[in-house]
Amino acid sequence: MGDLLQTMEQWKLVMLSVSMVLVIALMFAGGLLRPGGFAKAGLRDVGTLPGVVWVFAILVVFLAMSSGPQLIGQIEWFGQQEYGETEMLAINTVGSIVLAMIAGVGMLLMLKWSCMDSEKKSESGLGLSLLDLPVGLGCFVLAYPFIELMNMLGVWIYTQTQSASPDGIGHGTLQLLVDEPENKWVWAIVVAAVIGSPVWEELVYRVFLQGAFIKWLKSPWLAIIFSSMIFAGMHRVGGTVPWHALLPIFAVGLTCGVAYERTKRVGVPIMMHICFNAMNVMLALMINSNASQTGV
Repeated sequence: MGDLLQTMEQWKLVMLSVSMVLVIALMFAGGLLRPGGFAKAGLRDVGTLPGVVWVFAILVVFLAMSSGPQLIGQIEWFGQQEYGETEMLAINTVGSIVLAMIAGVGMLLMLKWSCMDSEKKSESGLGLSLLDLPVGLGCFVLAYPFIELMNMLGVWIYTQTQSASPDGIGHGTLQLLVDEPENKWVWAIVVAAVIGSPVWEELVYRVFLQGAFIKWLKSPWLAIIFSSMIFAGMHRVGGTVPWHALLPIFAVGLTCGVAYERTKRVGVPIMMHICFNAMNVMLALMINSNASQTGV
């Protein structure tokens, strides 16, 4: 088994490259990557409201999320408890994500029912369905070679410019999990990050922001690229992730954006994002397990 894993690691670049070529060929054959591919498949209808309304939805979500710690601090019951630093971090994180999700879903429903004609609601890209889950999983499988290649490129650039390999896990939540894998409060943060964060982030960056760019630029591809760049850049704000990790995050945004515009289903990019976050959690746990076994 160890020899097989070692062989796969040695051929990883080749296998990913071949897989990516096959996926691109499949997308080209399906017409998505051909000129006017989105138009031929049917453009997402973003309604009659101006782009600033979609931006307002973003501000509402961010305001709700940033208000989480303040609202929790005003609850007398929490003030009477003797919580440690990790416990309060978990409470504030989960509270902020829940508020962001509520605000995001609320704005999603308002936009869906206020700016779309009844005949065009199915083309608005503002609907949810259980079918989105398997479709999103399939889209993530197709997107994975590109995401991982971008990750390898980011690590290679870092290694070449810094003359050293990247240190650490690269994300505060994952590092916290590695440091305290048995802490239930840490797992509360992890679950919120894996499931909750993709919900509000995809609503903000794919639905609202991408929708605003489509209104302004009249181009799905430009809307996808610009919203993906902002999505990646926001993960760098405050040093949340190292700069070499921005490439795979951009790749996640790009592939989620393409899948969203193609399927016109909100749940598809959400599921893809959940898969990406869950995969990173599993990799962090595997790295920690291997380090423990080798005594590192």
